[in-house]
Amino acid sequence: MYYIGMNSSKRYTHSEKEQHVERAHQRAVGEPLGDVRLSILIKHNAGLLSDLLNKALEPYGISSVGYIAMMTLYGTPDNLANPSDICQASSETRSNMTRIIDELVEKGLIKRVPNQDDRRRVDLSLTPAGDDLLRVVVPIIRKSNEAVFSVFSLEAKAIFEADMLRLKNALESRL
Repeated sequence: MYYIGMNSSKRYTHSEKEQHVERAHQRAVGEPLGDVRLSILIKHNAGLLSDLLNKALEPYGISSVGYIAMMTLYGTPDNLANPSDICQASSETRSNMTRIIDELVEKGLIKRVPNQDDRRRVDLSLTPAGDDLLRVVVPIIRKSNEAVFSVFSLEAKAIFEADMLRLKNALESRL
């Protein structure tokens, strides 16, 4: 969530963020934001989507990062993944992912299992309770996304997806 201060529950609006960055750009380079405006909007919308996902998952006691970790396991053919794989899938740091994994293990949603090929390595697997939880929350998340993106026509969604893929490719080519 976007907060003004650590002890404040007031969010910065998109306009407030843009105004702050606009002033900074004017001071730094004496020019308006230009294409930086698009980056601010994308980041703001990504934060809102994350907040919406967390809100939908809150009644089930998991966070969006926990959900992504569980979905990563759910998407593997053998229901096994190394914690490093889950870090990559979620773009989270190892320390944060360790905390999330510990929470999911404590809740009985995933378990640690010895690796068959390397006894020094520990993999993760969904438990039956984790599998059951995903069968409940995945349809809820799908419905939430359908509602959010219903502001676009089917044609607009196809164009938006193509534009976002072009942007993703341009970003990846610069890294």
